[in-house]
Amino acid sequence: EDQTVSKFGEEEEAEQMLQILESAVIREKIVSEYELLKHYDIDTSGKYIYTELNETYADNINFERNQNGAVLIKVLDKSPDTAALIANDIAALFDSTKNAMIHARAITDYNIKKEKLKKLENEMQDLRDTMSELSSLGVVTADAYQGLTDAMLKAPDQSTKIAYKEKIKMTELFGSTLKAFQIETEFLSERIATLKSSYEQAETDANSFPSHKFTVEKASPAEKKTYPVRWLIVVVSTLSTLFFVIILLLFKEKIKEIELN
Repeated sequence: EDQTVSKFGEEEEAEQMLQILESAVIREKIVSEYELLKHYDIDTSGKYIYTELNETYADNINFERNQNGAVLIKVLDKSPDTAALIANDIAALFDSTKNAMIHARAITDYNIKKEKLKKLENEMQDLRDTMSELSSLGVVTADAYQGLTDAMLKAPDQSTKIAYKEKIKMTELFGSTLKAFQIETEFLSERIATLKSSYEQAETDANSFPSHKFTVEKASPAEKKTYPVRWLIVVVSTLSTLFFVIILLLFKEKIKEIELN
């Protein structure tokens, strides 16, 4: 509610974003869209097809926050173009997924408030109808009672005086009832005003699908391989060769010892 179009999400919003990005809803859509079972060469005849798929997905697609609070979507794939497409599609799916979650809850909230508002407005109309009937009988408020008495005393003829007397009589009988209805109407008006504000927000939430993210930078295909890393291969190969040479030298020394004995 305190968000503006120029405000970036804070820690709580970033954590919520990570949870949604890692959700099964987004994962299943990406798996289906890019046929990842086939793309990742998952053995569909195996016993743990989806366990292997989910593990491979988690190895190749991950999300993290950087030091500035932005959420990074990282995708590793044998095709850099496919990796970029997957990353951008995941970013696009964030809005539709979050909106679907909000919409499902907002619809219920909206319907409840709509019914409640309708009920209060009906109660208000009933009160107004009753007050209108009392007024038609000549009942006036306490503020108008004195004026009614003065008018009766100044009446130019007997029939007018009798009419005023009748109004005074009805006011004495039902004036307190009218006052009570007036007080109830004031309280009800405040409740309706408060609920209307809440109802309008619920209506907006139920019928709008805003964007919940700022895209700082779209994913683009990598120009060089991320894996395998060349220097790592060289280091591992060198260490393996060195280890093999040491084993070989130790083996030769052992043979010499055996021969001398």
